[in-house]
Amino acid sequence: MRFSLFLLLCVSAVAHADWTGVEFEISDIDADWEFADGVRSNKLNSIGFSIEERAVGGLSVGGSFRYLTMRLDSKNAMDSGRFDAQSIEVFLRQEFLFGESFALRGLLSYGYYNGNENVEEDRAEINWSQVDLEIGASVQVANLRFTPYARYTDVDGDISGDFGTAVFELQDPYNYGLRFDIFIEKTAFIGIRLQSGSQTGGYLSFVRRY
Repeated sequence: MRFSLFLLLCVSAVAHADWTGVEFEISDIDADWEFADGVRSNKLNSIGFSIEERAVGGLSVGGSFRYLTMRLDSKNAMDSGRFDAQSIEVFLRQEFLFGESFALRGLLSYGYYNGNENVEEDRAEINWSQVDLEIGASVQVANLRFTPYARYTDVDGDISGDFGTAVFELQDPYNYGLRFDIFIEKTAFIGIRLQSGSQTGGYLSFVRRY
């Protein structure tokens, strides 16, 4: 139900497209997931592709698909595992411009993730949903744009297999970071994002707008 309502909001938000943007992104992230029996470290690597359309008023709507490889560690080596997963995400962005070089930015996204343990025996399935709310401020100097931001992330998931079902959430929902955008030309840039908090790591993206 939550996903259906969010998708309806995204579809109805764009009445007229100002531009269309495409993005290719790779990431390397470490996250701490909290289970009933304690916290487990999760190392995620992903590649993804997204497309979004910008409407009047600074609002844009988009969606993305990602492929992830994961290593979920545990104090008990027998409980550690490696997973292959995929995700689909929809998102809303809002930008408020103040002159040519300063802007306030907001993001609301919903993603669904599904994967399986990549071993032949005792395969486990992993599923989780993730909601992100991000607020940032950007300053552009020449062909460089700097955006410090704060992000709240809600994760709700489970792993199921022969052992039963184990539910998990993100240990700490708060993140913060800094993004650098290097404009190759007016409608194309390379983005580098460094993040700390509940999900620590980096993102590299290539963006083109049409």
